[in-house]
Amino acid sequence: MTDNTTPADGAHTTNGVPHGYSTITPFLAVTDAKAALDFYASVFDAKIITAMTNNEAVVHAEIQFDNGRLELGEASSDYNTVASEPESDTVAFSLALYCTNVDRVVELAIAHGATLREPVAYFASGDRYGSIRDPFGVRWTIMTRVEDLSDEESEQQVKEWMETLG
Repeated sequence: MTDNTTPADGAHTTNGVPHGYSTITPFLAVTDAKAALDFYASVFDAKIITAMTNNEAVVHAEIQFDNGRLELGEASSDYNTVASEPESDTVAFSLALYCTNVDRVVELAIAHGATLREPVAYFASGDRYGSIRDPFGVRWTIMTRVEDLSDEESEQQVKEWMETLG
C-alpha cells in the first residue's frame, strides 16, 4: 500500500489506468455470477481475469473483452446491489458490444439461452446490429461496423434516418 496520489505509469499502468481497462468499466450485479461468467466466455469469447468467491458465490470478477473490461458479482443485500429481472424487458441500462461477426454472436447467445429482442439487420449508423437480453436480464446491443464511417458521417446517416420517422 502507498499514500501516493500521483497516477501510476509503468509496465502495467498508463496514466493511472491499469492496462486492459478503459476509463469506464461497468460492474454488473447478477443472479448466478458463475453462470454469467460461463455465458460471457462462451458467447462473447470473454476471458476471465479473476473471480473471487465467498461461500462459493462470485462476489467480484473481472472479464476481458477484446479491448474492454467488465466487472460482475452476485447481487447481494450486503452491498446494496440488485440484479435485473431475467424475464423483464424493462431495464435501466444496456451494454453495447462491437465484434467481428454480429450474426454469429447473436446466434451463439440465443443457443446459450438469450432472448432475441431485435434480429440482426443493417442500421443507418453503418453497423449490422442486433439486440438480445441475456439469461441474467442484461440487455446487449451487438454490432459489427460494416461501413468505414467517421463519427460525423455515422451521425449524419442516423439523423437522416430519424427524419424519415416523422
